Amino acid sequence: MSSENKEHQSTFNPYRTMMCDVYISSGLQQPDSFTSDLSHELKLAGVYVLRNYGPYTNDLILSGKIEGCRVCIIVFTIDYAKSTLCLQELLKIMECRNSKGQEVVPVFLGFLRPSKGCNQSDHFGTILLDTLERNSTDENKVLSYSTALQEASAISPRFQLSNIWNKSKVIEDIVKHVTSLLDSTELFVAEHPVGVNSRVQDLIQLINNHKSKDVLAIAIWGMAGIGTTTIAKALYNQISCNFDARKFVPNIKKRLKALTTVWSLQDSLGLPKSFFNSKVFLVLDDVRSERELEVLPVTPERFGPGSIVIITTRIIHDGLHKIGVNHIYKVKQMDYNESVELLSWSAFQKATPQRSFSGLINYAIEYSDGLPLALVAVGSALSEKGTQEWESVLDSLERVPLQDVWQILKDSIDSVGFEEKKMFVELAYLKHRFIVMDRNNISRILQEAGYCGAPTAISLKMLEEHSLVWFEEDKLCMHRLLQHIGTEMYLKESSIIERQQRPYDVFLSFRGKDTRSKFISHLHASLENAGIYVFKDDDGIPRGENISMSLLKAIRESKIAIVILSPNYAFSRWCLQELEDIMRSYRNKTQKVVPVFYHVDPSEVRNQTGKFGEAFRGLLKRSSGNEQSWRKALSEVGGIAGIVTTQKSRNKSEDIKNIVQHVTHMLDMKQLFVANHPVGVEPRVEEVIELLKSHQEENPLILGIWGMGGSGKTTIAKAVYNKMFRQFEGQCFLLNIREVWDQDKGSLHLQQQLISAIFKTTKIKIENTESGKSILEERLGQKRILLVLDDVDKLEQLNSLAASRKWFCPGSLIIITTRDEHLLRCLEINKLYSMKELNDKESMELFSWHAFKEPCPKEEFALLANEVASYCEGLPLALEVIGSHLFNREVYEWRSVLKKLKTIPHNDVHKKLRISFDGLSDDREREIFLDVAFFFIGMDKNDVVDILNGCGHSAEIEINVLMERCLITVDTKRKLGMHGLLRDMGREIIRESLPTKPEKRSRLWNPEEVLNVLSKDMGTKAIEGLTLNLPKSVNPTKLKTEAFKEMKRLRLLQFVNVQLVGDFKYISTDLRWLCWHGCPSEYATANFDQANLVAIDFKYSKLELVWRKGQMMKQLKILNLSHSQHLTQTPDFSNLPNLEKLILKYCPKLTSVSHTIGYLKQVLLINFKGCSSLRVLPRSIYKLKSLKTLILSGCSLIDKLEEDVEQMESLTTLMADKTAITQVPHALLRLKSIVYISLCDFQGLSRNVFPSIIWSWTSPTNNFSPQVQSVLDLSNILSLVVPNSNSQGLSSIIRELPQVQKVKLESGSQFQMTGDVASDTFNVTNCNEMKITSSASNISKGSTSSLGGSCNEGVILESENSLSSILIQMGLNCSVTEVLRESILEKFSARVSGDCLLPGNKNPDWLTFSGEDSLVTFNVPQLNGRKLKTALLCIVYSSSPNNAPSEGSIIKNLLILNYTKTTPYIYDGDTLASFRDEEWQKVISNLEAGDKVQIVVAAGLGITVKKTAVYLIYCDL
Repeated sequence: MSSENKEHQSTFNPYRTMMCDVYISSGLQQPDSFTSDLSHELKLAGVYVLRNYGPYTNDLILSGKIEGCRVCIIVFTIDYAKSTLCLQELLKIMECRNSKGQEVVPVFLGFLRPSKGCNQSDHFGTILLDTLERNSTDENKVLSYSTALQEASAISPRFQLSNIWNKSKVIEDIVKHVTSLLDSTELFVAEHPVGVNSRVQDLIQLINNHKSKDVLAIAIWGMAGIGTTTIAKALYNQISCNFDARKFVPNIKKRLKALTTVWSLQDSLGLPKSFFNSKVFLVLDDVRSERELEVLPVTPERFGPGSIVIITTRIIHDGLHKIGVNHIYKVKQMDYNESVELLSWSAFQKATPQRSFSGLINYAIEYSDGLPLALVAVGSALSEKGTQEWESVLDSLERVPLQDVWQILKDSIDSVGFEEKKMFVELAYLKHRFIVMDRNNISRILQEAGYCGAPTAISLKMLEEHSLVWFEEDKLCMHRLLQHIGTEMYLKESSIIERQQRPYDVFLSFRGKDTRSKFISHLHASLENAGIYVFKDDDGIPRGENISMSLLKAIRESKIAIVILSPNYAFSRWCLQELEDIMRSYRNKTQKVVPVFYHVDPSEVRNQTGKFGEAFRGLLKRSSGNEQSWRKALSEVGGIAGIVTTQKSRNKSEDIKNIVQHVTHMLDMKQLFVANHPVGVEPRVEEVIELLKSHQEENPLILGIWGMGGSGKTTIAKAVYNKMFRQFEGQCFLLNIREVWDQDKGSLHLQQQLISAIFKTTKIKIENTESGKSILEERLGQKRILLVLDDVDKLEQLNSLAASRKWFCPGSLIIITTRDEHLLRCLEINKLYSMKELNDKESMELFSWHAFKEPCPKEEFALLANEVASYCEGLPLALEVIGSHLFNREVYEWRSVLKKLKTIPHNDVHKKLRISFDGLSDDREREIFLDVAFFFIGMDKNDVVDILNGCGHSAEIEINVLMERCLITVDTKRKLGMHGLLRDMGREIIRESLPTKPEKRSRLWNPEEVLNVLSKDMGTKAIEGLTLNLPKSVNPTKLKTEAFKEMKRLRLLQFVNVQLVGDFKYISTDLRWLCWHGCPSEYATANFDQANLVAIDFKYSKLELVWRKGQMMKQLKILNLSHSQHLTQTPDFSNLPNLEKLILKYCPKLTSVSHTIGYLKQVLLINFKGCSSLRVLPRSIYKLKSLKTLILSGCSLIDKLEEDVEQMESLTTLMADKTAITQVPHALLRLKSIVYISLCDFQGLSRNVFPSIIWSWTSPTNNFSPQVQSVLDLSNILSLVVPNSNSQGLSSIIRELPQVQKVKLESGSQFQMTGDVASDTFNVTNCNEMKITSSASNISKGSTSSLGGSCNEGVILESENSLSSILIQMGLNCSVTEVLRESILEKFSARVSGDCLLPGNKNPDWLTFSGEDSLVTFNVPQLNGRKLKTALLCIVYSSSPNNAPSEGSIIKNLLILNYTKTTPYIYDGDTLASFRDEEWQKVISNLEAGDKVQIVVAAGLGITVKKTAVYLIYCDL
């Protein structure tokens, strides 16, 4: 069959694994302009791009997404090799290239040349070596990284961007190269192409039906997100190989937008001359206008016979027919089964949903309404979430749609003209009226509404052509998501619709001829006098067949509808149409309804009887209409409890008063405005309400809402107030107390406002604050009230307004918002809610509402918006203020604002945050706040306290005050933190004091200003603190010490990558904190006075010795020399008598610790972690009685801890893992203070670790890891659980632990305990009843001996050949046990010499399990209808001729181990007779069907156990 005639066969595979066209791997730490622009241009070229955003995660590697890409672009930078994740990505990419033929395109940025990447030389090579040494000890992996870099750097063609000026050209070349690679392979269709194949088959059938050799042109038409491009790609992959030439031209719309002229569009298509007049397959994707079609080379005469042109579009217009489009294929929405499958792939990564999500799946499908774009987006949002999270996400979708879906659908709406757009959003807003209405009626209503320009029928046709609406059987249809977005646009976009300044409170529906006179006019006047905004339809509005647009909107926007149901109300078609709309809103719970039965009975309305029914039937006779819908509305409104006014009623004024009171109550006129965009408010309100639920209502409840300025405390309080105020008898919200209090007579005003709001009167006059307190104390307890005290900052405010919970009635709720937690503690609040910052998603949404007036950023602003949101760190105030400031500004203005914000905070934000700073009552508190803002963020709180105390502060108290005021935080690791905007506020306070004279400020932190001051010797005595943090990638900056000559008051000094040259005598003697990372070796000879230093931090120093000549430093508490690569010995500690922290982590050349370390009588922490050359600790270190933490982890040459460790009486933490130590010193167990141990593979709390250590001493050769637990506190070991161990060793250990009362054996097969341990050590936990029976060969003698205790009797059976037996009964006695005992004795007596014959399983009442020697193992069987009652243990043994055993010495110990339940029981033979009766029953009850059990007998001296048997005795249930 020739290619011209053969039909196109379907080979489409819906389960392809290809995930995207191009993956961009970048070593850049943040989204950057190059990769962003490259990604953007690739997308314009129709390339599906997956991009990493910095090497933060290897999820992409693990998920297989890199494997699923057709082309990988690797963006190499000078710092690419800093990240092992980048190297892992590279390794994966090169593996895919070698194994799957994946195309790789290398790009080199900046000064990095391909040769440097290939040879791994210069700075690039240094970074690579450093990364590999730091993170990998696997030589093979190191080699694979190096090889991958070499191979990738050698790939050709490779692209170089050496300067910013040729960026556009380089990106253009990359895009051309990538698209050429992609043209040679199949197009990416979709990750889960559900439903695509069936639609492709429709098109193939359409093509096959075209028998002519003429050019066939098909338009694939559908709404945004319906999958037109996906279907076109799938069709292209399937049949384009049958043509002489083929081309898929993506994104025509975006290409045209990016080009300078429309005529250059032809040139951008890249169609070769040979393409024309050939048999071609051409796809033009996303063509939306006639103008585009006019310049595209798609006329039939340009192509050879049999050619096919496919055009995908959202818009149908005449231009398609002009160029010869033969068929328009409308893409249908997904059906239910397709929707379920696509959603399941996105949410569960499989074709079918989990059963537990079935109901929620239906909700998600209803929301998506068969739109693939929405199904994928919703599924992705729900992926890996539980059912509760599904409910939360699906609920939020109704309030805020998914941003990607929103933007794409909104673009379609924006593509129509102004009048059509206005029409669309009104149709969406009034969907309940217009959906399913016929086309003519819609046109008539719209025409009456005053639409100008083109006739409404034409505008409707345009909306249909743009895929925004469609008509089925001439009835209007609209996609559910378009309805939702159109409604939101109507409500929020004032540029489209001129919204009313205030929505109506009440819509009045009435029939004028019945009620228009006095009743309606009086009712209307009374409502307005009550402050209620009323819509009243007047005589001036003409009434046609259908209800007008203005009335539809008025009904929809009103909170309450008052329906005056008069006798002839139902005679009006117009009235019934109004009622239909009112009741629809009522059903949707968007409106409340108050029926007024004016001279009619409610039953007449409900059943359409009487005069009311006659009027309704009269309407039906003269006018056709929706009778069923009208009857339903009348029946519903007649069933609502309303107000009845009869003709006999004489007092119409009273009726009107009742109506007004009822409506006023329903309107909740006391609700507070919360926010224009209450993003994140609802979940926080729910958290607050949940917090309140646990409180008992018999007492008043005081709730504190605490947080930093601008965090949304007042907003949350308002929202909580609105949710709850109806539950109380009185309500009052006192706003902005801090501001009002400082005004003239502010306190009186607040007290008066409170009493007036609660008691609805102005008659109670307050003369002064003290009398006001008395009145409030007397009156507030009379009602259950809700009181909100907003922005309290002084205790006197609380004392004047809510001094005590005794003022309030039980069940009252008092909410206080404040920045000061201390005030809340003074009032002894019941509950505290700490404000949380907005998360990333909430931050972006709130910022976008203010910056763009929509919930997501515009595409070209996305990266900048993300940068601003990050800067704001989730603070609502900053997001709103800065967002509003950036509204309607250009990109360059955004960049300028961002640059300024990094040095100078926004003034409005600064002023708001400064309130907390100014509110500090003590200058010392302000000074400490500023010190933290400049120097101490991220440092240990205790270290900072020590430093600041050395500066003359009482820092512990003052830091706590700052924490209470939300100015600083302390995390779980005790690190000081501060919101970034508070930090900037603190720095700005200092900067703005002397903006042009940094040398006269108290603190300096800006590197440019610091360098300027120091390089020009401009330092002054005003400077108290200075920090200069320079990048480590450059050589150290050299500065003269003379620059510090005038800085006499310098307290705090921090350097990173700085070198001082000159005499150190110029350094201030007031210096308390010296932090110098990278300190040079020259410091060792520094001759300045360091006597007042409290903390020295010399991380990453170049020092070999700290001080060549020591000096007394009595104030020094902290010495940190971590990561000092050249340090060989510690300093002489005799000059540091008050040192508390000594940190020498990762000093690889440290070999000697001075014996003077024993002089550190105040030391709390010593850390030698990672000092790999350190072999021995001086014995003097064990004399440190104050030491609490000793860290030796990673000191791989230290092989011993001395028994002297017992002298470290304060030691709580010992970490010595990864050392050469193999033996735990015995003295360690005698340390009473020890809490945590990490040593010799033992790690954990001491009470959990000590038993394992003890066991290791008893069985040093045992190579399995024991599971050991203790029952009681092991500081005084009372109880011990150990595995099977050497009995001699365990006995010796127990002797050294005289307080041990109980020993349990964890696991093992045999156990013997020597007799030198007191038998009462084994205080057995399980024993009920035991009998030991024995007899001699001459049974008639019947000699017995009592074993004492609770045992009945015991007899030893001794035979001629010295074989004897002993029976132990575990459980209650019964007839079967007697029979079994007799049977055992009989068998034993009748046995052949040397035999151990015992009864077997022939008796149905017992089951027998036996084992040779001293143990028996068995599985407890399942017997239907029977339960285990008793067990009888028979032990056959022999004794040496010279040893006559006593009863107590036969069994030394008995072990019963349940492997299944891991429960062991060990019993001492000498004390078995003294056990309590119920304890054996506990053992029996612990045995259940299926349990694996082992019984082990440890025999006494001279006793050999020959056989052990156990008989399980059952009884009926």
